[in-house]
Amino acid sequence: MNKTYSRVIPIISMVLFAVSLTQVGYCTHQICRSSIDALITGSVGFLYGGAVLTWLANPLLLTSWLLINRNISISLVTSLLAMLVSFSFFFCRNVIDNEAGQLGVIVSYKAGYWLWAASTTVMGVGNCILYVRRHRISPTGASMEQ
Repeated sequence: MNKTYSRVIPIISMVLFAVSLTQVGYCTHQICRSSIDALITGSVGFLYGGAVLTWLANPLLLTSWLLINRNISISLVTSLLAMLVSFSFFFCRNVIDNEAGQLGVIVSYKAGYWLWAASTTVMGVGNCILYVRRHRISPTGASMEQ
């Protein structure tokens, strides 16, 4: 059963992530940014700091996807970090609006953001469930790892 979950959880997460890239992620007073644009520009923009640092959730999520069947502990930690980082964007007020580095006030979070956050949440919660199932303690005190 755990093998099935460890295959299905990342697939659901990847599908949510892929669908998020087809949507608008957020809007400022000047522009609504597509999620694919945020992914591409965020890979360089995170050097600016601030809200763009939330882009780092993407390599954390990728690491979690890759390690779910090899090292559940690292996959769990990276997925929970990805989830926290992705949700931290919700608390950001400003984001870089253009190539000149000017800041814009975030006025709304769109479907792309929520689908991306859902992708990290599926991995985080799914990894928690898998970790608990794999490290259950039997009534005799022995680990029930499968």
